[in-house]
Amino acid sequence: MNSLQHLLLSTLLGLVVYLIIQNQQLQASLQHAQQTTATTLTATLEPLAEKLDAINTVTTKLGKETDDAANQKLTALQKHLGLYKILSTVNQAERLRAEGKGAEAAEKLTSTKKPIWGAGETFAAHKAKLQGLMGPIDKLTGAWKSGDTSANVDAVRKELEAVLGALNNDAAK
Repeated sequence: MNSLQHLLLSTLLGLVVYLIIQNQQLQASLQHAQQTTATTLTATLEPLAEKLDAINTVTTKLGKETDDAANQKLTALQKHLGLYKILSTVNQAERLRAEGKGAEAAEKLTSTKKPIWGAGETFAAHKAKLQGLMGPIDKLTGAWKSGDTSANVDAVRKELEAVLGALNNDAAK
């Protein structure tokens, strides 16, 4: 039985050596496959990463341009609203004048001078028209303060409405 054990041990030793060699060969093949896969993935993913960066840059730029355009529209609308507020104040002054409250009407109309002047600075194309209203406003307020409430704000109102109409036409384009 001794020789049978010897034969089995020798065969077992040979099998273990064979399995060790096979294991080393498989590990070498796996390492090579992993390196090849990693290299292939890197080569494939690098251009995709660059494309994603480019897309991100473009979308960020578009988002900023969209925000800027929206802010510009909002600012323009706020400036237009300012002119409508001035027109409303002129109408309030007219109502006070019609009620015979000349001093109050003059105060109300005088309060529009600074905003009208500022609107002339804001809307350069209409600067002469808007800032040209200072004289008629001064004449009206002078007359109203002295008790003559026969003159109305139609000329001032029409000029403001004309400027607003022109601005609205420009905005619609």
